[in-house]
Amino acid sequence: MGLEVAIPDTSLVDCSDLRQKTVKVGSLGRAMAVFRVDVVTVYETGRVPSSQKKDVNLLVRLLEYMDTPQYLRKKIFPISPSLKYAGLLPPLRTLSHPLISTPEDLTEGMYRWGIQVRDGQVDIGAEQLIAHPEPVSERESTLFRIASTKPRIRLEVANRDEVQEYWGFRVARTSNLVERLREASESTRVVFSRKAPSYASLEEEIKSTVGNTKSVLAVFGGPKRGVSELLPDEKNELKKHVDFWVNTIPDQGTETVRLEEAILVSLGLLNKSVGAVIAKPGFHS
Repeated sequence: MGLEVAIPDTSLVDCSDLRQKTVKVGSLGRAMAVFRVDVVTVYETGRVPSSQKKDVNLLVRLLEYMDTPQYLRKKIFPISPSLKYAGLLPPLRTLSHPLISTPEDLTEGMYRWGIQVRDGQVDIGAEQLIAHPEPVSERESTLFRIASTKPRIRLEVANRDEVQEYWGFRVARTSNLVERLREASESTRVVFSRKAPSYASLEEEIKSTVGNTKSVLAVFGGPKRGVSELLPDEKNELKKHVDFWVNTIPDQGTETVRLEEAILVSLGLLNKSVGAVIAKPGFHS
């Protein structure tokens, strides 16, 4: 079960400054969380202008920042020019992003992201540090399960897959989209393109296929070029490893559709058709 979304390294080429780029990533991150995306994969295309190479790292960094609970951000992300406009990023408010609470609010079985602040003590957003004798990372967040609350709070290191509700997304990178599609052969692989058949004409077939795979890898093109145009030398290989080419906005009223618009529309349709099959329960399940 799961939903992976692949976006190109050219995702920010239509943005002129850091503020605009940050706002765009904020829109992308919100859409990913709203539609319960588990993995956001940024794939290389070789088409990022040399003057914008740093934007790929910026895209990944800002998405990772968004998925980090607010109470851990200053500990994990040092002050950096790339985060100058981070205050413009909208909060995700997923279940993994609780508001700061007191130890009395914690219950057995609850999950929390945390980080080691000093030897034997971790910050899990509970107003005070919680004892945890086993060392964990001081730079990256660790997922904890509250094993018990009496006579004291006891934490266990947990795996993200253990959580039964939607827990936000992780960010990955790949240098080869075709290889990633090949690796995902047990998922239903969907590429969104304005030159493809309409989603309505393929919906029943998609639902049937996803009913068997229980997972989807959804691939999007960039602001100026679709997937085939971004990877023209790999068109034949793409065709071998894609199950559906789909147009979710047929007869569009504008010359182009922005990436963030395409993601909202396309993931919304997928959520309506197969969301219950591929994604864990969300905030108001």
